[in-house]
Amino acid sequence: MNEMIPLSDPHRKSLLQDFKAFYLKPDAASLERADRLYTQDIEFRDPLHTIHGILAFKSYLKSVYTGPTDIRFEYLDEQCGEHWACITWVATYRHGALGGGRTLELRGTTQIRFTDRIYYQEDFFDVGAMVYQHLPVLGPIVRYINRRISR
Repeated sequence: MNEMIPLSDPHRKSLLQDFKAFYLKPDAASLERADRLYTQDIEFRDPLHTIHGILAFKSYLKSVYTGPTDIRFEYLDEQCGEHWACITWVATYRHGALGGGRTLELRGTTQIRFTDRIYYQEDFFDVGAMVYQHLPVLGPIVRYINRRISR
């Protein structure tokens, strides 16, 4: 567990701004900035992954940024406390294997915990909305199920 160092308001605001800037228009070249933002023992979770350590995390991000093309984040809202923050966002992305290569949107929320740097990040999003409903064979089936359930 990371020691809970009291943070000044300016430091907390700066950390959140740096976090949002890091993901605003991410690419593989910007990964070196991760060392200034995250602790060496970062724990990252999303609906598909659990990753421990900065090297594994940077490797994961590099693989993400070389797959989709033109991924961008728009931040909608944030709530924060002394050592935590929740940020809602919309990601727009294109991927040749999804949705015929057209631009897609995904809504999500990120929870971070931090001291002087981020030691825990968990991203929450709908994997079906991100991937499954945009696959050529599975997509129509998922969309059909979604329509049936929403009646």
